[in-house]
Amino acid sequence: MIDFNRTKQYTLSIRLSTDGFCFAVHDPQADNRFAYQPYAINPQKSLTANLKDALKEVDMLKHIYAKVCVIVADAPYTFIPREYYDRSCEREFYLQNFPQSAGNIEVLSNSVGDDLAVAVFGLDHLLHQCLTERFPKAEFYVPVTPLANFGLDKSLATTNRYCLVHLRKQCLDMLCFAGGELLFVNTFSSRDTADMQYFLLNTWQTLGLSQLDDTLHIAGQSRHLKALVKQLERFIKTIHFIHPAEEFHTTELARIGEMPFDLQALIACE
Repeated sequence: MIDFNRTKQYTLSIRLSTDGFCFAVHDPQADNRFAYQPYAINPQKSLTANLKDALKEVDMLKHIYAKVCVIVADAPYTFIPREYYDRSCEREFYLQNFPQSAGNIEVLSNSVGDDLAVAVFGLDHLLHQCLTERFPKAEFYVPVTPLANFGLDKSLATTNRYCLVHLRKQCLDMLCFAGGELLFVNTFSSRDTADMQYFLLNTWQTLGLSQLDDTLHIAGQSRHLKALVKQLERFIKTIHFIHPAEEFHTTELARIGEMPFDLQALIACE
């Protein structure tokens, strides 16, 4: 149970996507103090217009919080190894990778793991402005950042390479790790099971992953999940589906099956 008279002690986590928004409030000092609210958006409006509506309608967004974290699910991103990262060239580097994004874009970044790499991503200026006017110290993320932190931690517990696939409505995030090192990260647009299978197996082969020894871990929600796993089992021996109720069994996160996995990972890895 959350006491909204004490929100200056809590963390607000926001996830913005063209599929809809969701909001979570938790007390970092007490796992049982947790609240979650999904929010259906109007697809005829922009994300910024929908966010303005949510800020007026959703009560939990009307408080002051100790920390505010925002996942922008559809933001274009690139990962830069720390040794090649130069903050002064951040915008230039982003626009080299996404020249079509030139214009009214805020270029943001955050570190991954123990400062192994930097995720650089772009956010619509008006959307960024709308959020920072309400929450001036908000921290922004793309989904692969909390996924990377989650996978890096898991990879330390195995001598085999650990591949994490996160299924979303029209894409999949794929990350590979070995002993606390990030080997690969990318997000692929995928319309159906065949697309998912192609991108996953092609990456598996390109990275030289073992069909017998290395492990595939699948998280997220997709209507293609069962068909995908059935196809992949022909090529990869060890496939695990990450069940949030088992993964986060010591927290309130375990009770909310519909919460996007990247948001769960963000909260759990704080």
